[in-house]
Amino acid sequence: MKTNKIKIIFFTVVLCILVLLIITFSMKLMSARHKESEYNKENDNKMYLLNRDKDIKKIEHLKTVEAHDINMKNIDTYLKDTKFNGSITILDRGKLVLNKGYGYRNIKNGIKNTPDTMYLIGSAQKFTTGLMLKRLEFQNKININEPVTKYLPWFKTSKTITLKDLMLHRSGLYKFEASPKSKSLDSAVHMIQRKGIDNKFYHKHLYNDANYLVLAQVIEKVTHKSYVENYYEGLAKPNGLDNSAFFNEKPYQKYMATGYKIINNQLKTMHPDILDQYYGAGNLFMTTYDMAHLVHNLQQNKILDESITTPLLQQTGSTIYPESYRYGFYVGQQRDRINGVFFGQIFTVYFNQRYIVVLGTNIANANKVSNENKISHIYDRLLNQTSYYSY
Repeated sequence: MKTNKIKIIFFTVVLCILVLLIITFSMKLMSARHKESEYNKENDNKMYLLNRDKDIKKIEHLKTVEAHDINMKNIDTYLKDTKFNGSITILDRGKLVLNKGYGYRNIKNGIKNTPDTMYLIGSAQKFTTGLMLKRLEFQNKININEPVTKYLPWFKTSKTITLKDLMLHRSGLYKFEASPKSKSLDSAVHMIQRKGIDNKFYHKHLYNDANYLVLAQVIEKVTHKSYVENYYEGLAKPNGLDNSAFFNEKPYQKYMATGYKIINNQLKTMHPDILDQYYGAGNLFMTTYDMAHLVHNLQQNKILDESITTPLLQQTGSTIYPESYRYGFYVGQQRDRINGVFFGQIFTVYFNQRYIVVLGTNIANANKVSNENKISHIYDRLLNQTSYYSY
């Protein structure tokens, strides 16, 4: 009888412990889901764009500028001969000398590429994020050498990460892997924080979207404005970027190129489903013309002061700019370069003091001549821009 009582007590205690564990686990799970839900609600980017959509009445068309001089004619012939599918814009000392589309924006529906075609620029968007960051630096609103936690106190990691570490892709953060379940920049950055640092890459260059997603949220926190509001009010409107838009802006959908990949000689349509968490690093669509215009305005000191712009565009090996990469683009002896590849779309920019060449395509084919090969051929061979330049 006594033994049975002991057994009953024992099983009752075990049952109580199990019930407590289940309750604790359930509460933690509900809390995590609640937090994730709260992160996803913090989506001022989406709200800003929804309100902006209501104000868009008319979108101005960009005119085709055909080749006139021998260099431009050679480029036009080359793109036709290689069956290029995309758009090109070339500025020669600020003058628009070629602005044209080739092939199809949407192959299934037979819609052709034109100067109005907007391409998903992918990592080239880091350039716009970098300009926002640099301007905040110039305004003394941030210090690039300070830790992320000064601006995002909750972004705690096992080792100190500075804004400069993020900007130079040397934070050591684990590679960002987007989840379709995440519906905002804030949610993505919390996922990045939870995953933490891969120690073997800490303070070593490792190109990683995570770095610029975190920077995008730093920009939001410092300015108390969404990333898209910073983009439109600080870059797009002042620089006349009227033919660019974020992925979910309805008035612009018909101008956005459909991305394709050629896999095993088959054309596969890309369906991006993660762009709502890529503010700052890959969810902006642009015309080649708008990017050329933005770069030109930067060169003309219309975005930053000349004392900031000149070293930004040409200095390497210094304390401020130890690497060719900085603020979302690369600086080289023959040219500076911006590039992005995302969901079958490739967007590449080469520029120096004379030429700005922007080449966008919506067909990615690893087995044939790439966008980089084409723009290199145009820049180095057809425009003969191989010598060292300075501003």
